[in-house]
Amino acid sequence: MLGVFVRWQSVRMPDVVSVIMPTYNRLHVLARAMDSVLEQTAAVLELIVVDDGSTDGSVEYLRHRASADPRIKVIETAHAGAAAARNRGIEAAGGEFIAFQDSDDEWHPDFIERLLPHVRGRSDLVAFVSHSVRFRDGSQMVVPRSAIERPERELLYRSVASTQTLLIPSVLLRDGAFDPALRRFQDWDLCLSLLERGGVTFRHVPVIAATLYRLDDSISEGSTKLRSASLRRILRRHRPLFRRHPLALARLLVRAYLRPGIGSRSTAVDRSPEAAGLRDLGAL
Repeated sequence: MLGVFVRWQSVRMPDVVSVIMPTYNRLHVLARAMDSVLEQTAAVLELIVVDDGSTDGSVEYLRHRASADPRIKVIETAHAGAAAARNRGIEAAGGEFIAFQDSDDEWHPDFIERLLPHVRGRSDLVAFVSHSVRFRDGSQMVVPRSAIERPERELLYRSVASTQTLLIPSVLLRDGAFDPALRRFQDWDLCLSLLERGGVTFRHVPVIAATLYRLDDSISEGSTKLRSASLRRILRRHRPLFRRHPLALARLLVRAYLRPGIGSRSTAVDRSPEAAGLRDLGAL
């Protein structure tokens, strides 16, 4: 039976973070992702795990974890995709700030601690860190690989802030955040939607504080056809924004219609001096 296991708070709690984690048949990596949230050096108000119709025993595992830790709140839904699951989590969140984690990735212990000082007292600022991407062949890369001084401009051209790297004032997500029909680039679509609101700024904190793993069923491993269709949907959703920025519009048109593979993240190890330098930023 579908249902919610807890009574949700209706009042936002000041200066605390709600973490939303969608999951679907990821029992084999779920513990790693959850532990990386619950073991943060900065306090987490709640970890809202939205199970998207799993059939691999994830629900039973989540119930067990929730019975032992009151911070864990479990929502069961029918399978509708990660975007719909995140939106359901947003509805239930009680924190002043919201962060998103995927059930196959992990944060460094100081992820929230790094970001919270930048958004504290601000309802108009979204902060994000750099992250390391680890591929199935053992290679890895860093995104973004250097500090971004003007994220609002950079985000018009490419996705530089993955969903799992953002800390967002919950007030900015009240009207819904994710497009359930979008299969890829959900992080970019979210950032573009925030830009379109007006008055929202982004701040890049140039430290590596998250690790993303590319598994066989990761959304980011989709086909070229799927990438192209998703880019075209983004173009339709954000046409007014791109019309105000012709160069960004031209690049998106090329990616979506002429060369669908352009801009995809390489699976090769980035050995450039810039990337090597950013790998050391985590020590700052």
